[in-house]
Amino acid sequence: MLVRLRGLTARYWPKKSFKFDFNQGHHFRFSPSEAPMEEFNLNSTVTDKAYVRQVLAWETYRDAGVPASISFPMRVQQNGTFHSVSIFVEQPDERYLARQGLAPDGVLYKLLKLNVLDSSTVNVEKRTRLDEDHSDLQALIDGLMLPPEQRAAYLYDHVDIPEVINYLSVAAILHDRDQGDNNYYLYRDPEGHAGWMVLPWDKDMTFGRTCLLYTS
Repeated sequence: MLVRLRGLTARYWPKKSFKFDFNQGHHFRFSPSEAPMEEFNLNSTVTDKAYVRQVLAWETYRDAGVPASISFPMRVQQNGTFHSVSIFVEQPDERYLARQGLAPDGVLYKLLKLNVLDSSTVNVEKRTRLDEDHSDLQALIDGLMLPPEQRAAYLYDHVDIPEVINYLSVAAILHDRDQGDNNYYLYRDPEGHAGWMVLPWDKDMTFGRTCLLYTS
């Protein structure tokens, strides 16, 4: 099993956020009603002692029909003693896609810091179908740059409009300060899905939380 720190600012907090990646054949079963997970995240609550913002954010996306990670508070023990209350967050991967009823072999991109969907190569990580290039993502970016009438036609043909509207609506409801130029995935099923979808990520700056800086 691989365990590593996750996040940028969070690396400097007294209690860190971690990513857990389990070995093949030894996945983590956190609930008898859910399939085992190969990878999950434990997010620090150092800057949010309400403990509920991330969980409420994910549940709001879920209830609006947007694919959302499973998330809940988790008591963490270290060497037999209490360490912290962290937030469990499911990792978007092939198993996550299958749980959402999406094709696990679809195309999944993670958009990183300062990518406002204006580059298919800079601050982008392709997570599935790694034997293919980024030409499909570039085609989406090119379509968004078309003149208004042509752009509208392109969007209707290549984007899951209802899903994207739901995603943007929830982001506004949550007052999500840390999305738009990072913290989102793009997904499409080349074999049958209606079009590109936006999948949310990292919901710690929601419901009034405007800063991730830690102060003792």
